[in-house]
Amino acid sequence: DYSQIELRIAAFLSKDEKFIDIFRRGEDVHAAVAAQVFGVSVEQVTKAMRSQAKTINFGVMYGMGVTALQKNMGVDRKTAQKFYEDYFEKFHGLAAYLDAVKAAAERDGYTETYFGRRRYFEGLKSKLPFIRAAAERMAINAPIQGTEADIVKIAMIRIAAYLREKKLDDSVHILMQVHDEIVLEARESVA
Repeated sequence: DYSQIELRIAAFLSKDEKFIDIFRRGEDVHAAVAAQVFGVSVEQVTKAMRSQAKTINFGVMYGMGVTALQKNMGVDRKTAQKFYEDYFEKFHGLAAYLDAVKAAAERDGYTETYFGRRRYFEGLKSKLPFIRAAAERMAINAPIQGTEADIVKIAMIRIAAYLREKKLDDSVHILMQVHDEIVLEARESVA
């Protein structure tokens, strides 16, 4: 099970120093982001602040705008707008990266994962605003979520090779992948 893989990938791809530093220090990413956005120490972050930071941390990777943020946070539009602006002011490297991904997708018609796998988005050329907006959201997320998928698949290949090398392939089997985790079944004697 990879810990906060999508947020770590977003930090890595965006090269946002504040975001990267949170992971280097081993902090709770949602509490640390809340502390940055609300201008308080990590110790002063409340459950509600952490929850709001978690909402935007995951939301921005899915192209969430102010209206969706408002709905998900259960606040008025002005509060959501301020939170959104404060977030991107503090994490300007992430904001610049997301803008660059969107611009590249509009220009090229596709995005790429870190490993070079492409995803094309025909909807970016649609004359229908809701189809274009949906394609933009998917394009923003694709490099992050796609890189996550690539990493998990690479891990599965390495696990299979490790099990063969250690002669455990008769006792341990990869059952499935669920998002950022790999589920294995093992005989109790080797678990």
